[in-house]
Amino acid sequence: MGKMVVEKKLAACANVFPVQSNYLWESKMQDEQEFILLLKTFPSLKEKLSLFISSTHSYDTPAILSWQAEVNEAYGNWMHDQLAIEK
Repeated sequence: MGKMVVEKKLAACANVFPVQSNYLWESKMQDEQEFILLLKTFPSLKEKLSLFISSTHSYDTPAILSWQAEVNEAYGNWMHDQLAIEK
């Protein structure tokens, strides 16, 4: 999925982290190997990105979390170039 959102220019970069997850699903404890996908994008693309993830993800209920962060000017400029959005 990370490659897909970068190719679609919904995110400038995708980082993938393997994790061990424990959670209840349908009243049963799950102990699963999963992956955290960190996507770097701009607030103006958040809704499109969330819709893409929701419609593409294999889970019925993918966790989509977001927060705003500041980036250095050079990285922000690179992101703008990758995402082809106005500065």
